[in-house]
Amino acid sequence: MDSALVDSGQHCVQDHPLRSQDWSNLQDDIARLIAKKLWFYPHHRKFAAACADWYYISKEVHGPFQQNSIVLLLPYNNQSETCTLYELSDSRTYEFGLSVLRDKFIYGSSNGWVCLSDKEYKISLINLLTMQQFELPYPFYALNFIRGMLDTPMIESEIMTKIAVSGSPLSSNGCIIAAIMSTYEELLVCRLGDISWTPIVINESKLKSHECWQFLHDVIFFQGKIYAINDGYNLLIVDIDGANYVARDTFGPCYQSGDDIGHPSRGEPCIEGLEDLYELRLYLVECYGKLLAIRRFGEEHPDDSYSTQYFELFEFEESEETWRMIHGLGDRSLFVGQNGSISVSATEIPGCRPNCIYFTDDFYRGQVNWEFGFRADNGVFCCEDGSIERFSISHSMARWLVPAMWCQLKM
Repeated sequence: MDSALVDSGQHCVQDHPLRSQDWSNLQDDIARLIAKKLWFYPHHRKFAAACADWYYISKEVHGPFQQNSIVLLLPYNNQSETCTLYELSDSRTYEFGLSVLRDKFIYGSSNGWVCLSDKEYKISLINLLTMQQFELPYPFYALNFIRGMLDTPMIESEIMTKIAVSGSPLSSNGCIIAAIMSTYEELLVCRLGDISWTPIVINESKLKSHECWQFLHDVIFFQGKIYAINDGYNLLIVDIDGANYVARDTFGPCYQSGDDIGHPSRGEPCIEGLEDLYELRLYLVECYGKLLAIRRFGEEHPDDSYSTQYFELFEFEESEETWRMIHGLGDRSLFVGQNGSISVSATEIPGCRPNCIYFTDDFYRGQVNWEFGFRADNGVFCCEDGSIERFSISHSMARWLVPAMWCQLKM
């Protein structure tokens, strides 16, 4: 390109009349309106760096959102066309005009990416900071099980119940996506660019239980493998060998030979005095470089809803493939729910309490009548004394037909 043209273009930009304006004198109401339009992370950071007044306006509008911060993503409000994020450090909500979430069903979040689907069941990943988006394969496999029954949120939610992303889709190594899908809650895998989901290959000769691949509760990438756990306390371990995903299993915590699976209230707490509680969910999370399993217990109410009352923690001893119960998290905090479980150092997240488990309502069975939606069972469990502090979230929607979920913001 002619250097004269480049110089001429730069000269035109530098001499543009807008560059000579003193934008710091812009009325606060107008600056605040502009800031609300700048959800894209690099843009609102540049806006905040312009001057001190704009920095405080940006902080007021966007909150202390930054890399690795933890937010609670609330359901998109189609009436106001806004998305609401709940922020831990100041216990308040922020509204943004994220139209990309309009009329979308959100299945989960993992590694900073949110998985959503439109009305045609086209699934994609989106990064809430950068707004970058990647399309995932169409869920033919899951739809084959429930086709003809897709007119209620209850059925729609059963297409996918959990998702795990191995890393950033932007990395040179790419990433793998593992999802628990279909009515039978089975594990399927894909890579970016694949045209279909790939079922895992079960190594029959290495199975301890022939039902280990069904009724899965959670899935996670850990030390180069995929781990998933079901409500029969089978731990599914998937080795990644190129395009092949070969699975075997071992026993999960509290496994008892001959137990029936497929029933969410089968398990009993290991702690005495809690025998009347129902097991609601099982989660997997990496913490201190170890694989942990989390058992969530609650009590049933006459309206068929549940309220969480207790958690149990187990650490996986990989060399012996055994589990041991642990009673604390040190300075770590866990975030569980519809999201991929998150473990963070509480000292690095403003407003985060150490040795605690933050949880949101993700128990579909308890929401059959949608009387409360998914807003009822949220809180913080203290591992030290077993206490639970509930938190209510102000939101303009009367009830939530999809669960709120934790998301760790990452580029």
